[in-house]
Amino acid sequence: MSVSQPAAAPAAPFQRVPDSLVLIHGFLDSHAGWDPLIEQWQLKGTTIVAPDLRGAGALRDAEGPYSLEQAVADVVQLIREQDLQDVALVGHSMGAQIAELVAQRLPDRTAALVLVTPTPLAGNTLPDEVRSMLRDSGGNPEAQRAIRSMFSRRLPERQLARLTDPATMMGKAAVQAYYDAFTGGHPSGNAPCTFRGPMLVIAANQDPVIPVEMVAQARAQRFPRAAFTRIEGSGHWPQMERPGQTAAVIASFLGLAAQP
Repeated sequence: MSVSQPAAAPAAPFQRVPDSLVLIHGFLDSHAGWDPLIEQWQLKGTTIVAPDLRGAGALRDAEGPYSLEQAVADVVQLIREQDLQDVALVGHSMGAQIAELVAQRLPDRTAALVLVTPTPLAGNTLPDEVRSMLRDSGGNPEAQRAIRSMFSRRLPERQLARLTDPATMMGKAAVQAYYDAFTGGHPSGNAPCTFRGPMLVIAANQDPVIPVEMVAQARAQRFPRAAFTRIEGSGHWPQMERPGQTAAVIASFLGLAAQP
């Protein structure tokens, strides 16, 4: 699939090709959610980092706070500690909120911003029954499996098993706090995005959580200079449901050369 850009408002040209990608996962997820995408890439001279947020994956037992602000601080610290200079920030869902805030904090190190089925930075109020289902799912493999099955269209069984492993899945405190964080959003989400570099916004055509129309509206209001595309045949997790297509779209946009 090609990346579509509006004729009247093209994405900003690249001043530098990213030499590193930082992949930021979303609510309920961990770094493992990026593995199918990473497996599609054999990139020359590109560092790929997929950290766990506090309370997830290898950091399941890490103390909070489990908030957007703390997540941003942790990612900023990682980028500085690893001395990453020309970074493409790729965020999925709640991770897109975090990625945008990191770009605000580190504009000189952010070469590009890619938002995948992004939760609106201003927040996203959900119906009460959805709130209860999501917010109360911490530490419950069956509940989290049901949520992923409900909001995806072709999520592989092996990914379901990895993401709902009791040893690494988000527990109660992290799930409740991150739910409150992403639904509450951040004040800067009420104004246009301040990042002025190249941006790509990706929607998924069968996403029942962040539908295409919501992504397109957010892009028009907050990211008018961004490129925009959608992944066909995918629910909320295109990086796992359509990893080949999603990887190709991102690599093409970033100008990253794959090994033969």
